[in-house]
Amino acid sequence: MPVNQYSDFDINFNRNEYINDVSVMKDRHAIRQSIMNIVLTRPGEKPFKPSFGVGIHDYLFENWTPMNASFLERDIVWAVRAWEPRAEVESIIIDEDNIDSNEVSIEIRFVILGGSLSNPIIESIQLALTKVR
Repeated sequence: MPVNQYSDFDINFNRNEYINDVSVMKDRHAIRQSIMNIVLTRPGEKPFKPSFGVGIHDYLFENWTPMNASFLERDIVWAVRAWEPRAEVESIIIDEDNIDSNEVSIEIRFVILGGSLSNPIIESIQLALTKVR
């Protein structure tokens, strides 16, 4: 992948001290940030794009079943496919081992598109959802 092919503003609006402007995320960091933004946004939260996001927070208040895991996986794949054309979800691993402690761990593995087919760029994001009592 060419250097700095993709770039986005830093979602935290951190200041770049050298240019005294908003920092920029580049390449794989920009794509990782974008996927995190998609997963952590509730549908309807982003103005003028009511279907943007996954609504992962809503799953915290459901009684967890294997069906919920498949729905969550489906929602993540659909949202990334719809809103992040620079990446494709390869797999989602949902770890339910600590479900009795109200915690679910999620690993999203994705391929960055635009790289070479012989050497694809695979990244992963790990989230831990915890229900607060």
